[in-house]
Amino acid sequence: MKYHLIAALASTLACSTLFAATASPRVVGGDIADSDWNTLVALIDKQGKQDGITEEHPFPVGRGHVCGGTLLSRHWVLTAAHCVRSGVVTTPASNLEILVGSQTLDVPTNSPMLLDAASVIVHAGYNENTFENDIALIRLAEPAETDSPSIHTGVLSKLDTDSAIENLASYDDILSVLGWGVATYEDHDNNPMTPMRPVAFVELQEAALDYVTNASCQATIDLYTNGDQILDTMLCANEPNPDQGDTFGEDSCQGDSGGPLLLTDAILNDSPQVGITSFGYSTDGKCGDPEIPSIYTRVSQYLDWIEQHSGAAELALRDLTIADDGNTFQGFGTIDFQVPVENAGSRPATQFALSISHPTELTLTPSPDQTGLACTPSDNGVTACQYDGAAIPGGSSQPFGFTATDSNSQSDTDLQIEATVELDNQRDYYRLNNSGNITLQLGQPALAIAAEPVCLSPRNGQVEMRIEASLANQDPVIDSIGNRITGPLDEALTLVTKLSAECSTDEGQYTCQLGQLDANQELDATIVIRADAETTTTLLIQVENDNGVKVGSVTETEVALDFSREDLDACPDVPPTATRSPRSSGGGGGSLPLGLLSLMVLLGLYRRKA
Repeated sequence: MKYHLIAALASTLACSTLFAATASPRVVGGDIADSDWNTLVALIDKQGKQDGITEEHPFPVGRGHVCGGTLLSRHWVLTAAHCVRSGVVTTPASNLEILVGSQTLDVPTNSPMLLDAASVIVHAGYNENTFENDIALIRLAEPAETDSPSIHTGVLSKLDTDSAIENLASYDDILSVLGWGVATYEDHDNNPMTPMRPVAFVELQEAALDYVTNASCQATIDLYTNGDQILDTMLCANEPNPDQGDTFGEDSCQGDSGGPLLLTDAILNDSPQVGITSFGYSTDGKCGDPEIPSIYTRVSQYLDWIEQHSGAAELALRDLTIADDGNTFQGFGTIDFQVPVENAGSRPATQFALSISHPTELTLTPSPDQTGLACTPSDNGVTACQYDGAAIPGGSSQPFGFTATDSNSQSDTDLQIEATVELDNQRDYYRLNNSGNITLQLGQPALAIAAEPVCLSPRNGQVEMRIEASLANQDPVIDSIGNRITGPLDEALTLVTKLSAECSTDEGQYTCQLGQLDANQELDATIVIRADAETTTTLLIQVENDNGVKVGSVTETEVALDFSREDLDACPDVPPTATRSPRSSGGGGGSLPLGLLSLMVLLGLYRRKA
């Protein structure tokens, strides 16, 4: 038979289930939960609690316990739909209290850990017969105090988490299920004809379970049912080999509904919640059958639904991250860089803090054109910013521009800074990816220029000479941005530029744009000059760029020009085609298409230095 994993309702729970103050077997065959599990909450029926007070029940809050849940933010709780829906009737929020920050149900009836509920949202597609879409959200009437060490927000599984689980070499005991539900059964009247009584415990219980693929789960369910379907929105788990002392197996059970099934992490509160405890099957009315998996709502299939229905102002659950976009930037003295904030969810997100940890010698300021971002500089190595600008659309990234000023003007140094994005009210449902590193490479390129004539030929009554200049960036890390060669042009010389968009002359000065020169690369440039045959003079070639040069760089050379030389080869009639393909860099610049150049300045090929 199929059963809810809900502890009936409080009135039924009191007469059908015994609460015990101490435990041996738990969550059916589990253990007392580790004290570091702090993301769980308990749904308490107020009337059940009041009945417990009237009856002088030893655990009146436990008497009112209905289901488990997970705290997702200061304002939202995730649970199962069947915990708060019966037929077409949704439990009024005013009937519920949410116990947060406690692993025991043995708390005072007026405990400050009992918070009122403001609203209950059940998935519109919930089917109580098939348990499809068995998911609900509860909004708290007052925010949970997440600063308390006993209260922590959970982490929801994403599609890539589920894929990673499927690809694991072993599924053995990789999951943890937690709850305050039925933990064992006892013979209470020594009558073999009387059903054994379920026993629950006021202390939170946990059990380790195996992951079961949907295909394997469906094959097992087919043996016991008449066509029940394990949907893609469901997930299965069980323990096929319970410990010898676990008479009733290891499993979730009645009363554990709504609680989490988690992919166990070394840091327990960072364990992604892959499932919501939903329902199970039994051949004898008890939980824990090692042959039959229990069924859970697959959380990763409902992230968009969670984002949509938590969308009240400043309460919306979202997933922000620092994008990994090869975040490396270069500069000297002042360095412009960007922090890429990615909205990994499906719906717009705003209202978040951006915190940047950096060496104390750096002072960070937002770029002048950065809107919606207010930052507080500090001398303790942390720049705190708040963003309340236009929302970042789901599935997109927005770069936030900053300038770092280095008080030490360091060179040949890499500095690491860490950026962390945090939505207000602790409403990031996947906070494991909230931080990212950015590298600032401090320094300037080491440039060297060399040049010499390579050929000459008569052209239209004059002589054409080609000069090959080689610009090398000898720095192993720092790119040279916006490179150009320039110098005075003797009146006797004519620079051939009619087919070149990269070179120009102005008031006796020639300039040729070379673009970016990456670290440890060379760039050849061929300059074509015309003059009369008897001309002898010099050409000064100077190198300029946008990010300066390291001390000791060779940034100019002087070339002797003799247009009557006979030792040079004749220049080809058709000059070679030149191309460039420098790599992209965070520092700017980029490639400059050159095309076919004739009787002009030829900007040549990059070549990797040996």
